[in-house]
Amino acid sequence: MTLLELMVVVALIGVLAALGAPRLQDFFADQRLKHAARDVADAFLLARGEAIRTGNPHIVFLSAAPAGNPPATDPSGTPLGVDPTTGGSWPVIVLQDGTPTTSNCLIDAGEARNEIPSQRDVSWGFSLAGGVPAPNDSGAARGGDPASGATFVDAAGNAVTWVMFRGDGVPVTFDVGCNLSAIGQGGGAVYVTNGRRDYAVVLTPLGGVRVHAWEAGAAAWTN
Repeated sequence: MTLLELMVVVALIGVLAALGAPRLQDFFADQRLKHAARDVADAFLLARGEAIRTGNPHIVFLSAAPAGNPPATDPSGTPLGVDPTTGGSWPVIVLQDGTPTTSNCLIDAGEARNEIPSQRDVSWGFSLAGGVPAPNDSGAARGGDPASGATFVDAAGNAVTWVMFRGDGVPVTFDVGCNLSAIGQGGGAVYVTNGRRDYAVVLTPLGGVRVHAWEAGAAAWTN
């Protein structure tokens, strides 16, 4: 092989690498988004499983909020904490909220918690779905806004960023006074996006979890 031929081969490799790099970056970005959606689903499943196992209420706190809103907190204003990866609030926290008799719906010192790390370039809400609720998103049906990143609402219809799993595994929401909603009113969904793709994680009123992706070609969520 001559030096000229070697230079041509190297140049071709450079061109192919330059063409493939953006697609590779998009692939990894989509994988991070998919991972973020699975993290939310796993948080719901963990909270439900631990509530049933221990008989104690477990709360999933979400930092879901439109861009520019104040940091996520519990009902008393206690911040969810700082994720060292991003410097922002932890996106999801699973908290054992005492026992059925001591539960106060707040993040108290010493309570067992699992902090879910954030994924780079993943945001709450949607980019392509245009506000179309995911299948069986009962929170949106009760007035929750998918654009905020979560559609959970309390018994009065106010948007909240948390959901509790009772000792029997049934999800319920609660207001800032820790007044629980009725059975059947704890369903909702979480929406995440990276600007290219949208995912929705739906929690049913009885505790089932389903992950949906927005199909741009069909302009609909996958089932």
